[in-house]
Parts: sequence; structure tokens; C-alpha cells
Amino acid sequence: MKKLLSFVLLLTVCAVSSPLLTVGLAAETSEKVFEPDAVVAENTLALPERTSYDENTTVCLSVGGQTRTLALKEYLVGVLAAEMPAGFPVEALKAQAVAARTYTLYKMALYSGEEVLPEGHNGADLCDDPGHCEAFLDLAVEADALWGESAEVYRQRLETAVAETDGMVLVYEDEPIAAVFCAASAEKTESAADVWGRALPYLTSVDSPGGSDCSQYEGTVTLRQSDFRDAVLAIAPEADFSGAPGTWFRDSHRSEAGSVIDVLVGEVRLTGSQVRQAAGLNSANFKVKVDGENLVFTTVGYGHGVGLSQYGARYLAMDGQTYDQILYHYYPGTQLRLEG
Repeated sequence: MKKLLSFVLLLTVCAVSSPLLTVGLAAETSEKVFEPDAVVAENTLALPERTSYDENTTVCLSVGGQTRTLALKEYLVGVLAAEMPAGFPVEALKAQAVAARTYTLYKMALYSGEEVLPEGHNGADLCDDPGHCEAFLDLAVEADALWGESAEVYRQRLETAVAETDGMVLVYEDEPIAAVFCAASAEKTESAADVWGRALPYLTSVDSPGGSDCSQYEGTVTLRQSDFRDAVLAIAPEADFSGAPGTWFRDSHRSEAGSVIDVLVGEVRLTGSQVRQAAGLNSANFKVKVDGENLVFTTVGYGHGVGLSQYGARYLAMDGQTYDQILYHYYPGTQLRLEG
């Protein structure tokens, strides 16, 4: 348990140090309103008749600083609303529902044996801070503002995705996995080892098509050299920027998927995630060039790139794959288990 806790704390630090728009560690995407994609795949895992696990399992959640208890089913629908565009194919939404359920149970189990819960949880199992747990939207309050006249249609799509995967979780060695996810990886996902420094057998680099459909897949950030220098000095005061800007970056190491693992910046070795934080980049898969008084960063992908890629799940679903096939692709070596 302590080893798992240390890994989650590491993930949390990486998430908090990343520029977040609407979601964080688990996923990073701000695109919420889509016309429903054509549903090509058909469900291959029909659930048996039984009492609903999601309706009979409760989650204690800190929402906006207030603690409340709600059914896992309601929580997961709210997570899906915040984490994945509701117009994505149903099989992609199902894959996201299982990933979110799995990650929820993983975090709850992680903290169950701890005397002191993380700061910001206010005594709850989970929080709605996307940089630490998962984003959450209370659809009873926010659905109309989020989706307008399509609110009921989108709500039903999310409820279907949760109901048709009721109690399904991904396990490795009979334990729920750290089912992290991102908006859009590059052509390959990143491994946990390259991004967070610890290898997990089910968070390895795999092929990931479809990311380029995300509008933030390719990004450009232009910063004044002085602003970037100050941002780096805030996290690495020993950095030396006395040389010409063209010499500030050197000796980088990249992952198989293309992201910067680490790089010398001002003679201090920083992780790709730290540079991403300092420059406010969409991903750590970046290149940089000097343009007059500015630094111009170009990025590929949106988010940390580890685990399920939401746009990859969309692509695979539209290609005819079912949610279980999508999950096994992005979390190799895992198994689906029915809880309850």
C-alpha cells in the first residue's frame, strides 16, 4: 500500500505541475460538446441480471470544498460529463466509464488504510480537483449550461455508458489498476516509466491512432525569453541563463513515443513535465526554437499521454472495436472483472 501511495503522490505532483484546462491527471481535454458520432461497434459483454453495483456503492466526495455522499453511478456520470465529450461513440464512452470506475476504486482503496487523507479532500474519499482525482460535474445543476437543448440526449448517452458497464473494472494481479487517461496521445502513448519515473506493466507505450482529430493535437506557444527564464528559475533557482538563448536547451532524452523525458535547461536537468509547466504547453512532446526575443514551442498531443487516449478510443470505436477491446489495447495485460 505504501508503494502504491508513493506512486500516486508522484502522479499527483506531476499533475499539479502541468497546465490544466478542465481536467488533470486522469485526462486533459476541454472539448465537451460534440454531435454524436456514428455508433459502429456493438457491445460484446452483456451484463447478467443482477443488483446494480454502481447504485449500491457510495462515494464520499469533496465538491467545491463541500463533502457529499453519492452513489457511484451518479458520480461516474458526472465524471464522464467532465472528462470526455458526450458525443463520442458509445463504446468509447463505455471504455471511459470503466477507466473512471477503476481509477475511482483504485484511489479509494489506496486511501482506505491511511489515517490522514490528502489535503483538500476535507475527510472525503475523493475530490473533484482534476489535478488530484477526477473532474466531476453535477449534472442536476450544470447539464443545461453544458449542453443546452441537447442536455437530455447527452445525459442519456452517459447514463447508458455507465449502466452497460455496471461494476466492470480493470484489474492486474487481481487489483484495480491506476487507470489514468489523457485527451490525445501522439502516435504512441507514453509509458508511466518515461513520464513519472516508475514502470507499471499495464502503462506501457502502445500505438494510438486518431489523436490528430483533437483540435489541440498540434499546439504552438510563444513566450518572451525573460518570461520563460523567470518561470524556470521559480522551480530551479540554480539555473544559469547567462548564455545565449540558443544554448539554453541541450542534451535532451526522448521517449519511444516522442516526449521529452528530461533536458538540460540553463545547465539544470529538468523533466519534460517541468518544462511543460514552465512554458504552459499542451504536452511534453515539444520542440523549441529561438525567434528574436521569443521562444517558440511546438507540441504534439494533448495531456500526459499515458494510458487510454480519449481520441484514440473514439477512433477505435468508430473503427468497430468494442469497449473491452479498446481497454485491453490501452492497458495491456489487464483483465475485466465484474464487481458485486
